Amino acid sequence: MKFKLRPSGSARWLACPASLVLEDSVPPEKRDDMHAAYLGTAAHELLEMCIKQQKRAEAFRGEFITVFDEEQQNFPYTKQVDETMIATANFFIDEVGEPIEGSEVYSELEMEHSELPELRGTADYVCINGEHALLADLKNGTGIVQVQKRDGTINTQLLSYAAMIFDKFPDVQTVTLAIIQPNGKTKKKVRSTGINRETSDLHLTRVKEAAKLADEATEENLNVITSEGSHCWFCRAKDICTVKSEKELKKDFG
Repeated sequence: MKFKLRPSGSARWLACPASLVLEDSVPPEKRDDMHAAYLGTAAHELLEMCIKQQKRAEAFRGEFITVFDEEQQNFPYTKQVDETMIATANFFIDEVGEPIEGSEVYSELEMEHSELPELRGTADYVCINGEHALLADLKNGTGIVQVQKRDGTINTQLLSYAAMIFDKFPDVQTVTLAIIQPNGKTKKKVRSTGINRETSDLHLTRVKEAAKLADEATEENLNVITSEGSHCWFCRAKDICTVKSEKELKKDFG
């Protein structure tokens, strides 16, 4: 396999395998509209410090956290720990609660799938307790991110992490997927659902199919595996995508 399969972009590349090919040709850039993403990364860094050092977030008040972009580890952004970050981290810590005695707790757990090494990523919080695991994902923004839609569709980013958890921990049979969103514009700040290995295996099959389509793509058939939709918003290749350009032209000129 040629392309990195990042869980954070899975909703895009599962819908549009061609985006893996196109994004590979677009270098990362620092953009003003990425400010929220850098703030989110800083909040995750603070949470990691709290969990690994077993401290409340106020212990780090006033400290400076420097974060980098995911692709090339450049574009440094420095954020001083403030009250909003403290409240966010503490809310997460309180929601996951104290782990059951004997559990294994991991913060910022880096994983890759043994069958598909290109599927790799870092899970915010994983707690392994015998045959069950809790996967909790911090969302720092205000826009609501669902763990499961009304039609039953489960968040593909969390499914991708879960596939790696099942692979890494053979004894685990079920996983609770939780999104914890302290700053979300909703009363329900925590949303969760449960899955088993069968659900995870079905997702992994979709991932392998998308990766295969991208690997085997040529200039002649690239448009066939290109899909335009809401997932285009976060695609770095949207400005060079001919399918998106053609659909926009049709909207403008009929």
